Amino acid sequence: IFDIDNTLIPWESEYDKEIEKTLDELNIQYTEREYKEIRKAFSEYEKVNYRFDKKLMLNYINNYMKKQYPIEFIDKVLERWGNCVPEKIEDSVKDTLVYLKNKYEMVILTDWFAKEQINRLEILGINKYFSQVYSAEKTNRKPFKEAFLTAIADNKPEECIMIGDDFQRDIEGALKAGLQAIYYNPNDIDKIEKISYYKFNNDVEEKEVKYYTISKLDEIIDIF
Repeated sequence: IFDIDNTLIPWESEYDKEIEKTLDELNIQYTEREYKEIRKAFSEYEKVNYRFDKKLMLNYINNYMKKQYPIEFIDKVLERWGNCVPEKIEDSVKDTLVYLKNKYEMVILTDWFAKEQINRLEILGINKYFSQVYSAEKTNRKPFKEAFLTAIADNKPEECIMIGDDFQRDIEGALKAGLQAIYYNPNDIDKIEKISYYKFNNDVEEKEVKYYTISKLDEIIDIF
């Protein structure tokens, strides 16, 4: 089970410019301060909402900004973000996906809208490696247990592995739901311990579970 943003596909800060381009395209007047606040509103929506819905997102942003932006604003921002990908994906990433596809069923579990994420995967030519894309539109997003149990479908939790870059959402959430986990952490390479243990309290007892840490995605091949 793969996360997308900053795991399979890097998310660049410059992609926020798509908000500005959308405002210009729709001839919506704004100040520099308002533009910064709109960017903040999108981020705040993600923090306080467990499911993603375009109308709810629009209402949240309108209330946050005390404005009345049309639904086309959300539609076009999401459409633009659905085209935001790097020029190419590293060969090692594709090689890893090919290797895993020959051994396992692979799916996506994303904290975003499915249509836009599928489009990003298709642009980079890697959607073919995944049998399903699970999003935060029909279920509570990570780290809620519900998200992981939806993604594993008919499999047992212990048979499934979550791979992601956000420790709290991807790794803690997966471990608490009974899955295995691989923490993709390309930044603190010098501090990485390949195998670590995470301790938490469930409804019955305190548990300690093992997870793996990698700094490059192709290190997954050495694990499985």
